[in-house]
Amino acid sequence: MRPMDPVVRQRIVIVGAGFGGFYAALELDRGLARDPDVEVLLIDPQNFLLFTPMLHEVAAGALDPASIVVPIRESLKRVQFLRAETIAMNLDARTVTVAYGVERRRRTIPFDHLLLAAGSQTRFPPALRAHVHGMKTIHDARLLRSWLIGSLERAELEEDPARRRAFLTIAVAGGGFSGVETIGAINDLLHEVAPHYRNACAKRPTLLLVEPMGRLLPDFDPALGEYAAAKLRAANIDVRLRTRVEAFDGRTLVLRPSNDGEEPVTIAARTLVWTAGVSPASLIESLPLAKEQGRIVVDATMAVPGQPGVWACGDCAAVPGRSGRTCPPTAQHAVRQGTHVARNIAAAVRGQPDRIRPYRFEMLGQLAAIGRRRAVAMVFGVRFSGFLAWLVWRGAYLLKLPSPKRKARVLLQWLLDVCFARDTVQLLSAESSGARRMEELIDSARAAEAAHEAQAS
Repeated sequence: MRPMDPVVRQRIVIVGAGFGGFYAALELDRGLARDPDVEVLLIDPQNFLLFTPMLHEVAAGALDPASIVVPIRESLKRVQFLRAETIAMNLDARTVTVAYGVERRRRTIPFDHLLLAAGSQTRFPPALRAHVHGMKTIHDARLLRSWLIGSLERAELEEDPARRRAFLTIAVAGGGFSGVETIGAINDLLHEVAPHYRNACAKRPTLLLVEPMGRLLPDFDPALGEYAAAKLRAANIDVRLRTRVEAFDGRTLVLRPSNDGEEPVTIAARTLVWTAGVSPASLIESLPLAKEQGRIVVDATMAVPGQPGVWACGDCAAVPGRSGRTCPPTAQHAVRQGTHVARNIAAAVRGQPDRIRPYRFEMLGQLAAIGRRRAVAMVFGVRFSGFLAWLVWRGAYLLKLPSPKRKARVLLQWLLDVCFARDTVQLLSAESSGARRMEELIDSARAAEAAHEAQAS
């Protein structure tokens, strides 16, 4: 971490390098950061931007993890990047405190303008956290793929049909974008590697998608949600609407239908992926600011009321849209919010209040892949689905990748994926280094198994 300029007149600090923070830094890098009297700092624990719309393809083995992460330092010329964790903020003193390095050394950084773009985290039920997989980070995707391959390996050796079936029963909780794309990707992976596991896949694996609401993809046109459910069911995925996960201990999954009078359903399963909802980062929760469903309340310019020089965008901010409703926490909005708020910050620093403008972007469309080269789409108000929608999905997200090098990598891997089946290499296991989460999941499964055997005896 290079020393900060002690004579700088204006310092802008951006907390978080997700879509909102990263694109704000890019915009400032091209403009305001050229000013020698201005210093812009971007702070994040990771030194890359994760392109989350393609995360499920990493879990399915269609893309290499390095293909969907964009190095921050290569992207910024004038904005200083600090790989550190923001652990505290004092809005009255106008400082942020960061911790960095293995020694967790601390530094307090003053700011003139602060942009909060800390993103969100998966909202896990506390009782389930020890047993379930997330689908939010690159590590989640790598771990899930290795876990699925490991489940196939264990099922291949299992002699008891009931236990084998449990290893091959995989549930995803949440029927939004992430849940639908994850279950489709898992289905693709299992379909392609099945020939290598003749014993395990003698019978088709059981895949379940559980959604508490009455339809999938609630942010889409209802017809597209119905189409997605029909296509997933046609692919032998058990879609259970108006159903929630009541319990899971790593061995037994309990589902409760929302209809009165229906009894809970108990299913032997070893894998549950949790995509049902997000919450703002814990740092945001600790701030003494007005919140709306956990997100920081901002005005239409993304300024925080009552806090001069403090701004917020992306998943951690409740940004009002053109219709007056809060913008959904999607990458499409976060990218544009980051660029827009950077221009507003630049106008404020330059003393041009007439150039500080409200955010008025309307979504161009929505796309969701559902597996087996199919997708659902609504673009400029026109809805369509199937193979054409899948091509549009791939084309749109390939164009949105911010790095030409990553674009080339992804395109090459997609072409190879058409020609060659996915492999069955398991890079993470309980025995491998750096696989602490894998160890925790296996330990919880073993504990559930031991408890069941003790009860049976």
